[in-house]
Amino acid sequence: MQVKLSNRLHAVAEFVLPGKTAADIGTDHNYLPVYLVINGICPFVVAVDRAVGPYENACQLVDLLSLSRQIDVRLGDGLAPLQPGEAETITIAGMGGYLIQDILSRQPLVISQTKRLVLQPQKNTAALRRWLMDNGWRIVAEQLALDNGFYYEVIAAEHGEMCLDEDELTFGPCLLAGSHPFLANFLQLKRKDLLSLIEQVSAMPGENAAQRLQQLQNSIAQIDKVLCRCGR
Repeated sequence: MQVKLSNRLHAVAEFVLPGKTAADIGTDHNYLPVYLVINGICPFVVAVDRAVGPYENACQLVDLLSLSRQIDVRLGDGLAPLQPGEAETITIAGMGGYLIQDILSRQPLVISQTKRLVLQPQKNTAALRRWLMDNGWRIVAEQLALDNGFYYEVIAAEHGEMCLDEDELTFGPCLLAGSHPFLANFLQLKRKDLLSLIEQVSAMPGENAAQRLQQLQNSIAQIDKVLCRCGR
């Protein structure tokens, strides 16, 4: 059976360590674990979801494809169903950056014994990068995936130290260093969204609105600086 992943999940799959056991947290339909196993990327994958519906759907897909020896579907919250050292790659995709860091923070022993984290935050990516920096993780690779008109950031991190400046925290050290082909368009889209917010906030009275307006203008200036570095 051919399993076609979205561009977003395909980018996650590309960062999974080949030949090693992986764990997919918040697996939902279980497409990523199935893809990893069927394509010979991982010999075994633990698929975790805390919601009963997705868990049951994932179990049904595993049974349908006769993959129960290669995919273990578990019902539970975050990393709690995992034993330390059980997975060399842990993937968490499609959640907010703060939720991802909360999931990681709650199971320090589990993440201390995994080799790589592959993370795809839906928002608050800068906060997640800062958490990685502050908690002994080093970003080793990043990707931008274009899916249905939206850009998604994918981060691969391993144990180590890094020191990121504000631009690297906001836009990604590897994306900036490698001049990713999508980076300029990604930044232009962010800039457009910020301009729309500025227009809305400018019409609001009060000190809080003024402070928010200044923050948005600072963000525009930061994007413009990086775009100049990209030659745009």
